[in-house]
This record gives sequence, structure tokens and C-alpha cells, in this order.
Amino acid sequence: MRIWLPVAGKALAGCVCLLAGTVSCRRPAAPAPQALKPLNVVVITIDTLRPDHLGCYGYTRIETPTLDGIAQSGVLFENAVSQTPLTPPSHASIFTGLNPPSHKVRDTGGFILSASTPTLARHLQDRGWDTAAFVSSMVLKKRSGFDQGFAVYDDIMPRPGNSDQFLEDAVRRAGDTVDRAVHWLDGRDGSKPFFLWVHLYDPHVPYNLSPPFSERYKDRPYDGEIAYSDAELARLMQSVHRKSPPEKLLVAVLSDHGESLGEHGEYTHGVFLYDSTLRIAFLVSGAGVPAGMRIKAQARTIDAMPTILALLGGSAGGVEGTSLVPLFSGKDVDTEVSYAETLYPKINLGWAELRGIRTPHWKYIRAPKPELYDLLKDPMETENVAAAHPDEVLKMEAWLAAANRANGPETVRTNTMDERTQAQLKSLGYLSGTGRSYGLGGQGADPKDRLPVLKLIEAAELRGSGLSPRRRIEALQEAVRLDPSNPVLYHLLGPMLETGGRYAEATALYRAALAQGIVDGRLHSRIADLLVRDGHQGEAIPEYEISTRLNPGDTASQVNLATAYMQSGRAADADRVFQAVIAIDPSNAAAQNGLGVLAIQRQDGTAARAYFEKAVELDPNLAEAHLNLGLLYKMAGDRERARASFERFLAKAPPRQYKDVIPKVRAELDALH
Repeated sequence: MRIWLPVAGKALAGCVCLLAGTVSCRRPAAPAPQALKPLNVVVITIDTLRPDHLGCYGYTRIETPTLDGIAQSGVLFENAVSQTPLTPPSHASIFTGLNPPSHKVRDTGGFILSASTPTLARHLQDRGWDTAAFVSSMVLKKRSGFDQGFAVYDDIMPRPGNSDQFLEDAVRRAGDTVDRAVHWLDGRDGSKPFFLWVHLYDPHVPYNLSPPFSERYKDRPYDGEIAYSDAELARLMQSVHRKSPPEKLLVAVLSDHGESLGEHGEYTHGVFLYDSTLRIAFLVSGAGVPAGMRIKAQARTIDAMPTILALLGGSAGGVEGTSLVPLFSGKDVDTEVSYAETLYPKINLGWAELRGIRTPHWKYIRAPKPELYDLLKDPMETENVAAAHPDEVLKMEAWLAAANRANGPETVRTNTMDERTQAQLKSLGYLSGTGRSYGLGGQGADPKDRLPVLKLIEAAELRGSGLSPRRRIEALQEAVRLDPSNPVLYHLLGPMLETGGRYAEATALYRAALAQGIVDGRLHSRIADLLVRDGHQGEAIPEYEISTRLNPGDTASQVNLATAYMQSGRAADADRVFQAVIAIDPSNAAAQNGLGVLAIQRQDGTAARAYFEKAVELDPNLAEAHLNLGLLYKMAGDRERARASFERFLAKAPPRQYKDVIPKVRAELDALH
């Protein structure tokens, strides 16, 4: 039996400076290196955490003793806000002191924090701090640029994943992240001060409660995830206190954003700029921080970095935030104007982006239909009073105009993500756009006018909706009917049709999206995958070629293109594309496996063995490479290694995908015993 399997892919295997009420585009130059107090600094960020669901913020239906204790021992900011309701851009603001137009991380996925942008971690590492970060979601992995300044950046998610689609899960539980952070703390010798960042993701959908929280918060899973996170933070803080005396410790806790929980027609976050997603928890405790103080003045995520540096005796230059330390002694600070934005509707849904200005009195949202809310009279933002207060609207518009660092209309470009990354984002509820440029002129549908579509998406995608697969498909079909130019709808509905075996409908859907003028390499890639499934490799090749031209960083589609070339007898083209994939991603196991198959075709067994062995080293779960190695070892008379490779193939091969191959491998294995 000689079955050289080429690929792992399923288809082919079968200046904004808002200070003192004015906006400046100039930022102070970074100061010369300063001698700082050698305090141990712990920053805890909790994803998707609404402050009004914490005990210390007055919520009585939850137990959060760890966070409540930090608040009691330090300062609680009652009116803290994020610059954006999205995880990577918000964390970039926390650690750089910059608004999103300045640090240029504008959405979840598709953007990278530049190594030239100074961060808190870099600032402290350059001054002798031992730095480590432990994050709980793939949206903050090293490739996003947040690892700069950290000697240790632990972003390893659990393996092998929830399905054979991923090499690792998209998230890890708080307990796992805290375990790794505690292990790092316990291994330190204490010769240098440390900066530790721990990021927890559990309050973010999808919820995954376990006892006792699943029992105690059975009907309130969001609260249960917060309570669980708090319990795990208790272990972290115990370890921190073992390693640092209180007079040498500084702790800051922030949400990155909140969660709508159905308010304003949004269940999660990212689409709108209402306070349900912009209000955050913000606590500071430790050396130089008064105990038991509650501060009403507005605080912003961009103020976190300069506040921490001020408590260390230094200052942050080149930032748009300001130190909040003067508030501790009753002085004023210039934080009354807060910039906010979400580009998520533009990049992912084809709607208009939203920008806003928030003051303690007013919230202004620039949209096709502008919104103004009097927060003193209407904190739930239910009555749009823009028409009644034109002077306030003009003032807010002037601040937003100054906040746009571009000369003229702004344009952003997203980086291409491969299909696996896009699938992981989808598993977290994020609808990802494709790599391309987007003009930010406010064009497109007003997101609030697309609430019926948003509700249909959430009904189809959220686990707790209770809809059957058929009803989920029908919900998305209705969404496509209502909003046919929305690119994400096709990427949500198409895979559901494919999962249900409705391949012809899926192909027709993808072609309908192209007919709408949607430019997206993934559509061509899916059409090609379905053509291959039906045995039409020749027709698939032009679709793959378009896909890889539109998304040159999508290595999965490039591997599929190379495999289609190989199966069509175009070995030279296949080799060229596989080599190009290796140049982009040297750790791509599927490309190594493909090069091994090409070497077999050239009757170069030595090279083939090297490629296959490299493939299984890079990805021990790549079933095809184990099978190919087994065949090669058998041909060489190495029965022991052949048996081991065949056994690994059988242990890792998904039965449905390899239903025709598995019996043959079992027969080969029997013959070798």
C-alpha cells in the first residue's frame, strides 16, 4: 500500500491627546531614563468585566472577595472607561498610554502593536525589572506584538484543542494561567524587582463554568465566570504576597472593556460605544496608594501606564494619558475628555465605524445618525438629545476632528490572518474581516439600524440561544436577505451549510457573495475547497490562485493550492508554492509534508524522510506525515519504526476524514507484527 498524503488541510485531505477639554496632536517627548523606586508591580487585566457586577462596585449578587479586598486596601475609580470595547486595542491603550489612532491597534485580529511603540513592560525592563506576562487568549499571543519588553511571555493555550480544527485552544482557563504565573513567581530568587502581567479571559463568551460556580450561578453564567476568576486571583495574590512585602508592592486591576448583556440590542461587545461596554473596573493598591478611597473623577485606560510610573517615582513621556496620582490628595487632573472608537462594524460587518467623546456630563457618538446623551440625567443612554443640544454636538465634533491624527480622511489596513486564526476568532464570537484597506469616513449603514441583523447573528452564533442547527441556518439566511452586502454573514452561514452536507448551497452562497462585490480571498478558498471535494482540482486551482493573491499571508490556502498543483501533475508549481509557504512560516508542518511527497515523486527517499520527520516534529498531530513516514520506513525495511508511525497515524487520524485509509493502515500494521 502506497498512499502519499500531501496536506493537513481538510479540503484536500478528503494624535489624540484629550486633555483639559482640548485635543492636541503633539505629545511630550519621552524623558531620559529615570531612577525608579524598586517596587514589584502586578497588573491584572480581566476581559469583558463590567464594574457593576463586582461587590466593590455595589453589586450584591456576587462574591468577589479578592477584588473587593484590593479595592478596600487601595483606590477604586468609580467612573473609569475604556478607549474601545475590544481586547487588543484596549490592552494597547493600557500599556502604551495612547489612544487607538496613535498606537494603531484598531480591532481584534489583523493588527500588530509596533515594536517601535514604547510600552510599560519595555520601560521597566530597560530599568532592571524582571518582566513576565501570562495571557489567557489567542487574541493576545506573541504575534500581536504585546510580548515586547517581557522576558517571559506565556501564551501557550491548552492542546490538542476542542476539535481537530485547532492545534491549540483559543483560550485557557484562569486556573491554568494562574498556575503558570505562580510557578514563575515561586522560581524567582528576588534579586530584582518584578513586573508581572496576568490576563484572565473567563467572563468572555463562551462560558464554561464548573462546580461550585456552575451550581451557585446556574442562571447567571456571566457572574459565575467573574466569581471563578476572583477565586483564582486569590491564589495569585497569595503567591504575590509571599514574594513581596506590602511596602514593596504595587497592584493595578483593570477590565479591558465591559459587556452589553442585551442592553441597546447587543449581547456581547464591539459594535456600539455605550457605557455598558466602555465602563470598566479600575483598582490600584499598594505602596503610595491610600487605602479605602473611592474617586469619582473620570479615569481612562490611557491613564494606567502614567499612573503606575508616577507611583514608581517616574513619569511617562510621549503619552496621551495622564497620572491619576494627584487625585489621591484631592487635586484635579485633566481626564474629563475621553476618546472612544470601534472599527469593528466597519472592518467586520461592512457598516459605519463609530467614534465618540465621553465627559462626565456628555456622551457623543459620531454615527450616520449622531447620538448625544446627557449622562447626568440619562446614565442608561436611552434618550438621544443631539437635536436639542447642537452646541454640544459641535464641541464634540471639534474634539473628534482634532483626535484624527490623519490629514484628511483616515485609512487603515488590516493584516491577513490564516484560516486557522480566523476560525479561532470565530470560536470566541469575533467576526473577522479580511486583509485589506478600509476608509474611515463614516460611510456605511448605521449599526443601530442593523439591530435586526445583529440579533439574528447572535441567535445563530451564541451557545445559549437554544436554536436547532436548521433554525440557526434559517436565521442567517434571513440576515443575508436583510443585509446582503455584509461579508461576515457568508462566512457564518457557509460553514453551517457545509456541516449539514449542503455543499451545493454553500458554493452558491459564496458565489452570491462575490456577485455582491465582496472582495474576500476566503470566499474563493472555500469555493476551491468544495470543488476539490467534488474531484475538480483543475477548476479549483484558479480559485486558490485568486485567494492567495488577495490574502498572501494565508498559508493554509497556499498549501491547498500547492497540493492541487501536485495532484494535477504540476510538480514545479507545487514545489514553488510549498517553498514560499516555508519562507513565510518555517514552522508550517503541512508544507514540509508536501515537500516530502514531492521528494518521493522524485525518488529521493533521503530528502523525503527529512521532510516528513520535520513535519511530525513541528506538528505531532499531523496524521498524514506519520502515515507517510510509516510507508517510507517500511520501504526501507525498518519494521519497528514503520509500526510506530502507523500506530501514531491511527491514534491521530479523524475516523470520518480517513475512513477509507484507516482499514488499509490496520492491515499493514497487522502484517508487520
